[in-house]
Amino acid sequence: MNIEINPEIAAKFDELNSWKINRVTSYKKWDKQLENLYNDIDAGLFGEAAKTGTFYTSIKNAKTANPKPTNVDQIVQDIETLIANEE
Repeated sequence: MNIEINPEIAAKFDELNSWKINRVTSYKKWDKQLENLYNDIDAGLFGEAAKTGTFYTSIKNAKTANPKPTNVDQIVQDIETLIANEE
């Protein structure tokens, strides 16, 4: 079966989800994250000081490089409108 996808709808889905996919691929593997967390705790990094540790900074860098869109509700509404217009 050959399904034809509206490129405009596909682009909106990409806009809605690409930041998540990019973040996930930017995060280090679980074992490395846990090792970083352990090392930070072992070094006594708690409270505000924890924000200087390798665990926090690596996660923050991935989130900063791949921000969540501020207009998620609008993108979802655009997708719904495009789909409704397809029917």
